[in-house]
Amino acid sequence: MKTYMKYCLAAFCFLLSLQCVSQKKEIISKSTIKLEGNGTNIRDLIEIDGYYSNLEYRTESGIMFFEDGIFVSFGFNIDISEEEIKANMSKSVAGRVKDNQLDWGDWLGVYKIEGDTIIVHYYMRGSWFTPWYASEVRYKIIDRTTIQPIYYKGLLKIDEQYDKETNKSPWISNGSISFFNSADFLPSSDCWLKEEKWIWRNEQDWKDYMEKIKQEKKKK
Repeated sequence: MKTYMKYCLAAFCFLLSLQCVSQKKEIISKSTIKLEGNGTNIRDLIEIDGYYSNLEYRTESGIMFFEDGIFVSFGFNIDISEEEIKANMSKSVAGRVKDNQLDWGDWLGVYKIEGDTIIVHYYMRGSWFTPWYASEVRYKIIDRTTIQPIYYKGLLKIDEQYDKETNKSPWISNGSISFFNSADFLPSSDCWLKEEKWIWRNEQDWKDYMEKIKQEKKKK
């Protein structure tokens, strides 16, 4: 019986790992928003030296748009004040610190700008027991310090199948408005997503980034 259970567990893990690989390949094929290597013009449209949050949760969670094209969604340390966040945001974000850099976790994204809309492709990194996932979120720019989510849609085939079966359409609504909160000592945008070659438009830009990371690690 124990041998049979071990076989079943091994078979389950194998099938799950195949699913993770398959979904990552699908995500790569649908990854149309890329890091360009020369930054974006987002600073011309909104404030970015800080984070955006709903008024109700401004000391619990937030989102950031980095000038190089990286998007992050994160939580803050428990029982932290607005004053502490403003004084040193890097120490306020919940997450492990690895090689003196904040580990943003498994959820990260990249964005592009079309008119008054920021379009984000948001990725969840897979593991042995968790498949990769990808979705698209769009934020309408209200003014330099105010944005509003207006669209959400999963990007995978399983999402398309679910939408078809349930007669659902991409979420379009007046979502909860997020306001800008300025802060000092901002975290770096360095993260696992930037180490993925497929997220870059040009391979050389990826190589340059990996070399930068390599040199920084040698200094530590």
